[in-house]
Amino acid sequence: MTRRDHTPDELALAAADIARTEDDLLLDLGLALAGPGAARDGDADDLRGRANNWFDRNRDELKKRLCGHPDLDRLTDAALDTAAVADLIAGTTGKPAAYTVAAIILKRGLHWLCG
Repeated sequence: MTRRDHTPDELALAAADIARTEDDLLLDLGLALAGPGAARDGDADDLRGRANNWFDRNRDELKKRLCGHPDLDRLTDAALDTAAVADLIAGTTGKPAAYTVAAIILKRGLHWLCG
């Protein structure tokens, strides 16, 4: 897969996610994983824990999709890089969550996943 052209909406979503803190991204991922009513029922630490547990469970699949991929050799633009990573992991997550997961991975650094 080579980098594709992304729509302005995709780039805006990617840019918005990469601009957020990792804690906020983990909270959003935790909310998405917990489903409806989670904002009302779960506390922030529990939701972030769900997100980190998701990363633990999906680490091998994410590594397989990302580590050594030629499209990620030179990361140069935060929004484009987030969108490219989201494209590569979209089969592991839903598309909206893919941007959140991609932003978390890029904030942690590919070395966190691949090293």
